Amino acid sequence: MFELVQAQGSARIEDLSDHFGVSTMTIHRDLDHLHEKGVLRKVRSGAEARPSEAFEHDVRHREQLNTAEKDAIAASALAWVDQRVAMQAFALDDSTTAFHLLPLLRPRLPLTVVTNFLPAINALAAEPSARLTALGGDYNREFASFGGSAVVQSLSELHYDVVFMSVSAVARATCFHASRATADLKLAFMRSAELSVLMVDSTKFSRRAVHRIAPLADFDVVVTDDRLDPEEVSALRSSGVEVVLAPVDRPGSIADGGTHGGAAGSPS
Repeated sequence: MFELVQAQGSARIEDLSDHFGVSTMTIHRDLDHLHEKGVLRKVRSGAEARPSEAFEHDVRHREQLNTAEKDAIAASALAWVDQRVAMQAFALDDSTTAFHLLPLLRPRLPLTVVTNFLPAINALAAEPSARLTALGGDYNREFASFGGSAVVQSLSELHYDVVFMSVSAVARATCFHASRATADLKLAFMRSAELSVLMVDSTKFSRRAVHRIAPLADFDVVVTDDRLDPEEVSALRSSGVEVVLAPVDRPGSIADGGTHGGAAGSPS
């Protein structure tokens, strides 16, 4: 079980039970034992691996995580926006969650797209009808994205209808990141948008990071998957956060735990 959780980043108790063919009580006991040994971290929904709080998975790894959740979140986020604005220009941050919007948006081209994420830049550069604004700055090979003051400055001079973005961690109705520079960059994306759409799978609500980005109420909508704890959903809505739950079609595979286990450093 440890090897599986370590490889996937995290896994939910129900998925582990199905995978190993044992009861959820057995999984709970095993996770308690592994947690006490310090080899993984047991959380409310399951278990997470234990890299350091500064650890970040590279983009190739993140692209393989929670794909069903990301597809569902992307579809629900776009449906929410369609009811509110005739989108002509939008921004994507360097999250693999927001990247799942591109297949849905291709039939709508021409649109103006603003992004610092190299995979999105490369994909859109091959689309003759896409009006691409590529944000350049300090290149981070691990995340395949551009950052730094040059990107923040560029964003301050732009304006677009919607920003679609993700974060690493959500706690106390606030989103966080392990990097102060990345947190500031995400704020810059929000400030240049008419509408801010936060796209986060439910595992982000069990993660922690130290640098505050913004309260969830600062977003026009928070789109997550339908596995988020109903009590959490109710609390968020009671505090004035608009929450959209995306129904996920799960083919029975072990659900991945987002960007990494226990840490909250990567963009999505």
